[in-house]
Amino acid sequence: MGIRIIENLLIIYYLCYFLIDWLFFLIFLAKVKREKCALSADDAFAEYPVSVLVPAYNEEVTIVASVQMLLALDYPDYEVIVINDGSGDGTLSTLMAAFEPRKIAETRWQGMITDSIVTQPVKDVYTAMDGKLIIIDKVNGGKADAINVGINLSQKPLVCTIDADSVLDNQALKQTVQPMVDDATVFVSGGQLAVANGVSLKNNRVVNSVLPKNPWVQWQIIEYMKSFMIARYSMSKLNSIMIMSGAFSVYKRTDLSTVGGFLTQRNTSPYIREIGAAGRQTVCEDMEIVVRLWRYFYSQGKKARAVFLPHPVCWTEVPDNPGFLLRQRNRWHRGLAETLKIHRSLLFDPAYRAIGLFAYPYYLFFELLAPIIKIGTVGFLLYAGINGYFNKSWMLLATLFASAASALITCLATIFVEQWTSKKQLASYDALRYKTGWDWLRLVLMSIWGGVVYAPFRIYAQIQGLKDFLIKKNEWYKFARTGFGDKEEN
Repeated sequence: MGIRIIENLLIIYYLCYFLIDWLFFLIFLAKVKREKCALSADDAFAEYPVSVLVPAYNEEVTIVASVQMLLALDYPDYEVIVINDGSGDGTLSTLMAAFEPRKIAETRWQGMITDSIVTQPVKDVYTAMDGKLIIIDKVNGGKADAINVGINLSQKPLVCTIDADSVLDNQALKQTVQPMVDDATVFVSGGQLAVANGVSLKNNRVVNSVLPKNPWVQWQIIEYMKSFMIARYSMSKLNSIMIMSGAFSVYKRTDLSTVGGFLTQRNTSPYIREIGAAGRQTVCEDMEIVVRLWRYFYSQGKKARAVFLPHPVCWTEVPDNPGFLLRQRNRWHRGLAETLKIHRSLLFDPAYRAIGLFAYPYYLFFELLAPIIKIGTVGFLLYAGINGYFNKSWMLLATLFASAASALITCLATIFVEQWTSKKQLASYDALRYKTGWDWLRLVLMSIWGGVVYAPFRIYAQIQGLKDFLIKKNEWYKFARTGFGDKEEN
């Protein structure tokens, strides 16, 4: 009797998992072809100035190339603020040598402060490029603390957060701000991430269409495609997306100020105290801030939208070996657990609409608890199979079906993304790695092989993340960057 109950529960769980995956995929197929890249005129964007915040900790390998790309963005009014978070390498000296900034007197930069989020102390502030580039040197406090320093000193009404190892397509900032121009209820907008490993920078553009040979990088290309181009895109269409990548997102500074900025242990802003999050922290600040903004808007009875866009491309370097990748996925899962715990009151609360009734349960049952359930399923199947409770041939057929379904999603996704993107005239389209038939076939085969190697690896990393969450481990687990290829500046 107990065996049949467990069997039925697992059938229901995996059936829901399967149906949700295909719901996301069908939404993607139905909607993505209609996406447009039409942009407003420059005078419209001039009314939405942006502070681009670049938190940097030990980023000397990529920081100059990243800042040069940011300074070349096509946007009428923006500033780039690089926050050196107490780096132990040559991040600051590399910036000083490349841009030759001048130091701003403390009395002057103290007068520039626009917010009062509590952070680690700022040591010095520099300016270059006629004020377009601001470089802040501060005591180490972590990524969220560095972003809060940037918010405190930002001078523009919109705030864009971007990782120091990432580069943007020339039009990406305009495309990501466009939803806020079109709809005042949009509180965050973010774009597609693409894997930057092996690319080169020429004339401030990402180039290189060669698919990396490293299988770990290939698996992440597939994963990013499915995660960003299908799941997040579809959840955005359902107005239930709970995470925007910290590698590239745009917020309204007044919204961030109202909810207290990004979460750190030293942040004691009123709203953070109000929801009982004072003294807490998370290693995935990009998810927590989005959930907290949803929580604030819905608790105030306000309309709100979070928009994920498939066309603005942000290129980011990913781990190229299992050791670094294990640590990164450990941190991601740990951060998911921390965010869901902090905001657990949202679960099944109709006041939070799709966030409370769909998104939170989805992330809880099909993301956070998924590795535990999958390991339990394997144990159950082994026990049931040994004792003859089910037909092994049916189980083999079900496994093959699941692998075929995953491969089909990869096939169709790459085809749709390639065809759709090729018509949008993106500056970095030539660097996408799945345009040729051979590249497409390799990704499909790697998707199937990933079910054997990469999927168990991810489960192991997620279990490690849950273990570290339970023992309250807080390491960031930063991986070493290799940087971009040959560079030719304008």
